[in-house]
Amino acid sequence: MNEGLYNAVFCYGENKVDPFELTAVDFDRIIGDMKLVGYEINSLNIVHQIMLEQLDNLLKTKSKIIEETMDLDNKDDFCREKYGLSFKDIVALDPQHDIEWDIKSGKVIFFLSHEAMHKEEAYFTIFKKSFDAFTAKTGFQYMSM
Repeated sequence: MNEGLYNAVFCYGENKVDPFELTAVDFDRIIGDMKLVGYEINSLNIVHQIMLEQLDNLLKTKSKIIEETMDLDNKDDFCREKYGLSFKDIVALDPQHDIEWDIKSGKVIFFLSHEAMHKEEAYFTIFKKSFDAFTAKTGFQYMSM
C-alpha cells in the first residue's frame, strides 16, 4: 500500500491496523476518482469504492449471460446446462443489494445480506471465479454468515 494513503487513513496510535495490507489495486486512481466526486478519503470510503468496482464487474457478468440468452426460447435449459442455474435464478442475483461489506478487526470482509443468504450457492455457482480473483487481488475476505 502506498505510504501517503496509509498515513492519511491510519495515522493514529502505535498499533496501526492496515486493512489494505494485502490489497493490490491502483490506489492513485481510486483516490483520484474519490477526490473528483468529493468523497472524504477514509478507509471505509476506500473499501466502498473498491467494492463498487467489484459489484460492477459482477453485474457485467450477469448482463453478458442475459444478453447471451436474450433470443433463446429455452433460456432455463440453456442456463442450467451452461451455468448450473436456471435463468430465473440468475436474474434474481442482485449484487448491488445482496452484497454488503465492513471492516472488522482490521480486515475487510464482504458477505451476503440477511435477505440474500438463501442465494449463496447461486452466487458461488455464477461468480466463484470472480470472487476468487477479487479476494486474491484485494485480500478482502468473504464471510459466510
